[in-house]
Amino acid sequence: MLEHDLLATSWTWDGDEPIDERVRAVGAAGFSGISLALDDLHEVRATTGLRRLRQMLDDVGIVWVQLGTLGSWWTCPSRTEAADADRGVLLEAAATLRAWQVVARADVSLPGVSPAAMLDDWVVLAEQARGVGAQLVLEPEPWSNLPTVERASRFVATAGHPNGGLLLDAMHALRSGSTLASIRHGLAPSTLAAVELSDGLLDTPNGMTLADESRLARYLPGAGAWDVPGFIRTVRDLGFDEPWGVEVRTPGHRALPIADALRTAAAATRAVLDAADAYGTPPAPVMPTSAAPTSAVDYEPAHRPRRETGSGAPA
Repeated sequence: MLEHDLLATSWTWDGDEPIDERVRAVGAAGFSGISLALDDLHEVRATTGLRRLRQMLDDVGIVWVQLGTLGSWWTCPSRTEAADADRGVLLEAAATLRAWQVVARADVSLPGVSPAAMLDDWVVLAEQARGVGAQLVLEPEPWSNLPTVERASRFVATAGHPNGGLLLDAMHALRSGSTLASIRHGLAPSTLAAVELSDGLLDTPNGMTLADESRLARYLPGAGAWDVPGFIRTVRDLGFDEPWGVEVRTPGHRALPIADALRTAAAATRAVLDAADAYGTPPAPVMPTSAAPTSAVDYEPAHRPRRETGSGAPA
């Protein structure tokens, strides 16, 4: 099977351990990418420093660095100084860590602004991200003003900035009502920039909102009811290659030691990627039904009688 680059999202490697220990666990589990949340960036910037973090990432073989998620990047009355400070830290970290991407979310406030009113601000942010060497990607969420990946793809395409792209999260896409067919036909391939894999139940668990499920019921790929290999094949047909983001979050998974949790997540994701790779290949030959020849392993020579000695005792 093919070897695949995997990226551990911030929730997949979240924990109470020191950040250097968690970064080492990410590398030891075979991930070549990592996503750092704003909380992580603020903590590192105030303690060990961003340059030291970049050295940690180099030491464990991390080549894909994704940062986020940034909110309130558009002009609106609710935009605060804290949001502007987050933006500054994110761009500073992107430059120092040589980030591949920075992630922004749509408006989750009520009532949300019109997406059309966000286009100019998106272009400005995309240009700022390009200035520090990173691509800007939009992550649509079902409870935002860009609730589906199809609408978010149109937003990015309409904005038209070459440094803007779309993050396709399997849970957000499927829970917003998208299907593999609508993703295949509704996304502009030029906008697809990042993919996150997880699995889930047929329906949102009783008593949970969609946001609750996103935080608490992201199962290991292959452990739920979704056609994750089919999802992988769909985004491949749209031109996406690597790395594959892994976003797992359940109480049981969270209770594991960080090293075990990451190894489990990587192994499960590679299994569904292998299943997607195998689709359409010739099936394995059937097991033989004819009698197998006798081998040297189970062959027993004919019994040889014991040689008698002159005293009548066996030799």
